[in-house]
Amino acid sequence: MTQPITQLPRTRVITGMAAEQELRTMGLTPSKLTQPCIEGLQSAVNSYSHFEPAIAFGISIWSKIVGALREQLNNENWKHHDIANAPRSVSPDGTMTIAAVGGDPHTANTDINPRNARTKGPRFTNEVENNAATSSAPRYTQCRLNLGPGDENTVFADLQTWVLLYFWDRVSNELRLELSLPIDCSKGFVTQWETRIILPTQDLSEYTDLTFSDEMRTYAATQDVDFEITAIS
Repeated sequence: MTQPITQLPRTRVITGMAAEQELRTMGLTPSKLTQPCIEGLQSAVNSYSHFEPAIAFGISIWSKIVGALREQLNNENWKHHDIANAPRSVSPDGTMTIAAVGGDPHTANTDINPRNARTKGPRFTNEVENNAATSSAPRYTQCRLNLGPGDENTVFADLQTWVLLYFWDRVSNELRLELSLPIDCSKGFVTQWETRIILPTQDLSEYTDLTFSDEMRTYAATQDVDFEITAIS
C-alpha cells in the first residue's frame, strides 16, 4: 500500500510595503535586519588576511553577521541564545527565533526559491520540522530553552524559526537578503519555504572597504560554514 503524497503549500513571497508591514507585526523593520548584516560583512572584510585558510573568510562573515544581528536585536529586547550550540535570537514574546544563514545566488529572487549555501545539521532540520508542524492547525508544541535566569529548565511553547538569508554578490557589490520561514529540507538544504519576506537590496558601492579586492581569493568561501559541536562523555 502506497502512502499518499502531501502537496506542499505554495510559497508566499512578500515584497515592498507589504514586507515592511509584515515585519512590523514581528516588531522589526528592514533596517534592523539589513544594517547589522552590512556591519558584520564590513567587519569580516576589514579583518581579512589572504594568509588565512580559504574557509576562514566564510566563517568570519557568518560570525560577524550573527554577532551584529544579535546585538541589534538585543537592543530591541530580543534574547540571544545558543540553543543546542546554534546561535539564535528569540523574540520578546518567545514565539519566534531568527537564525542568520548564508544563502545561494537566488537569495531575494522573487521568481526562484533559494537554498542555504551550506548544508545544515540535525538541529536545523529539527527546527524546520517544527516549523512545518506549526504552519497548520492544530498547533504543535516544541521544547525550547527557558529564557529566564539560569536556563536550567525547559518550557513548552510554540516557537517558529525564521531564517535571515543573506548573499553577498561580489561582482555586483551588493548584499541581498530575505527573512523566510523554512518548512521542508533534504540533506541539510531547505527545499520549501512557507513565507519569504524580501528585504531591500543593499548597494555596497559606498562602502569602500567592501569593494572587490584581488587579494581576496575568488575561491574563498563567502557564505557561512556549518559545524556541529558534540559533547564527548
